[in-house]
Amino acid sequence: MIFKVNRLILLGAVVAILQSGALYAMVAQRASILRSGTNLTLLTEPVDPHDFLRGDYVTLGYGIATIEANKVTGTPPTSTGFADIYVALKQADDGSWGISSASWQKREDLAPGEIQLRGRTSGYANAAIYHDLHIQYGIERYYVPEGEGRVIEVQQRERRIEAVIAVSPSGDAQIRALKNNGEVLYEEPIY
Repeated sequence: MIFKVNRLILLGAVVAILQSGALYAMVAQRASILRSGTNLTLLTEPVDPHDFLRGDYVTLGYGIATIEANKVTGTPPTSTGFADIYVALKQADDGSWGISSASWQKREDLAPGEIQLRGRTSGYANAAIYHDLHIQYGIERYYVPEGEGRVIEVQQRERRIEAVIAVSPSGDAQIRALKNNGEVLYEEPIY
C-alpha cells in the first residue's frame, strides 16, 4: 500500500514538473522575442465594433493581414487546413511597413531592410488565384488591464493605433507596445 501511495506521489510530481516546464517554455519564448527581436511599427485597422472588445483584450486588425493568392510565390501546400505563409515587409519612406512579397516557404534571400513574418492562413487549397488570403500572425489580440479596453476602442475609431511588433529571426511576432499618435499607451514587460 505504501508503495502505491509513493508511486502516485511520484507520478503527480512528474506531471507537475512537466506542466511547469511547458509553461516556462512559453514564457521564455515570448520574452526572448521581446528582448532580442527586430522592431517594426504597424498601423492597426478597426475591427467590427460589435466584436471589437471581448473581456479584457482588444482585437487588432492589420493591413498586412490580406494578400492576393496570386502574389504568393513558392510551392503551395498540398494538404488542407491551416498552412504557414511567410510575408516579407519593407518600410516605406513615410515610415509605414507594407508587404513586399510573400512565399509558402521561408525565404533566405531577403533584401536589405526587409523583415519576414511567419503567418498562418486557411482556405488556400480552395483559393483561386484571384482570391484574397487572410493571414493571422498571432498579434491580433492584445490584453489590457481590466476596464481599459474601451479607451483603446474609442481611440481606434477616432485615430489609428500603432502596434510596435518584435519579430524573431524565425519570423515569430509579439506585440511590444501600443501607441496613439506616437505616445505609448501600453508596453509589454520583458519579464
